[in-house]
Amino acid sequence: MKKLLCLLSGLILFFGGATPVRADPVDEIALDYAELALGAQLLQSPNVEVDMGLAEQLAGAKAEARTSAQIGEAAEALIGRLDALVPTDDAVADMRRRSLRARLAALDLRVRPPAEPLDVAEEVQRRFGFTPQFPALADYDATLAGLEATMPGEGTLPERIAAMRRSAAVPADRIEAVFHAALAECRRRTAAHAPLEPETVEVEFVDDDLTPAQTMYRGNGRSVVRISRVIPTDVDRLLQNACHEVYPGHHVHLLTLDRALYRARGWSEWGAAIDSEPVFPVAEAIAEHGVYLAFPVEERIAFQRDVLYPLAGLTMQDEEQWRAYLTARPRLLGSTATITRDFLTGAIDEETARALLVKYRLQTPEAAQQTIRMISAFGSFLIASDFGWYAVEQVMRGRSPEEQWALIRRMQSEPMLLSDVLALR
Repeated sequence: MKKLLCLLSGLILFFGGATPVRADPVDEIALDYAELALGAQLLQSPNVEVDMGLAEQLAGAKAEARTSAQIGEAAEALIGRLDALVPTDDAVADMRRRSLRARLAALDLRVRPPAEPLDVAEEVQRRFGFTPQFPALADYDATLAGLEATMPGEGTLPERIAAMRRSAAVPADRIEAVFHAALAECRRRTAAHAPLEPETVEVEFVDDDLTPAQTMYRGNGRSVVRISRVIPTDVDRLLQNACHEVYPGHHVHLLTLDRALYRARGWSEWGAAIDSEPVFPVAEAIAEHGVYLAFPVEERIAFQRDVLYPLAGLTMQDEEQWRAYLTARPRLLGSTATITRDFLTGAIDEETARALLVKYRLQTPEAAQQTIRMISAFGSFLIASDFGWYAVEQVMRGRSPEEQWALIRRMQSEPMLLSDVLALR
């Protein structure tokens, strides 16, 4: 769920090769934003590198040496300048303004946190640029009842799911082979619908006991993907990680934004990205839906059964269980956001949160405990992630695969906020 959290992992990421053009007032504001974002990074580390397109802004940030308070005040002033501009009849240009405004608000919150904790919904709005509408967990009971009736096996529904997951558990010494095979097939399927070259993906298998998978885009079409070899995983999760993190997920999304917005248009705000920027829920939306788009349920089961299970030294014996589970799972999106909100506000304790994650997110007790660790570490990021998944599922429901691929390509190449994704309905 948090797999994108290190997509924007607290670093400023720089996309090379473009020289920003001072074409209109938004360009000027974007350049000033880039300098502020660089200034925020300099407060953390003096070793900031940029391409030539942002060299002037880096020099300005070093010369100004602004404090956190000064960066926040300057960001607030830039928001005022943006708000004073007259709307245009260019939908993408207006989308850019909203996105840039949301970035400035997130930067302000990052460097000037309020003295008192914000309400969860307000924090999400200021950090990620959308206002959450939390669904009631009872809204998902009908889906759970349907799954209970259709999923074969013995025991309660959580027990059946846990047994199914255990039967697909990948031994630690087989994780690399399974992941690489999954990644190759994800790329093959994505390449049929999206231009990829030139690009590079480096995969590292690491001893990370918090994050199952993460992607860091380094610019110029290059990403580094890290897969945990110590967090227990299964065949389906490794396939999901390959699609979510790389093809057609985070790697493809960011290299497309790099080329479409920074290189082609010269929009300098896309040359400096911070961890709290509102691209996060949209990126999670694309990445999660990309798994189902690249692998419709029947193809997902067949590829795992025929290719990945043998690589893991396993035999799939529970196709009907996986079919029922994978079909029902998208209908439960949004529930994690509600559980996370209630846990963060203290409305429920850890034991209750774990039980609710087992029930409504169909997690094993071990996976639910891992999610609670991530909630404690990353807070509202999990709310933004879950709402991203939920939003895109609503947008794509009922559309043909060709229409869905076209919308994914559009989402990957425009400066969308989550509200822009929802508007595609």
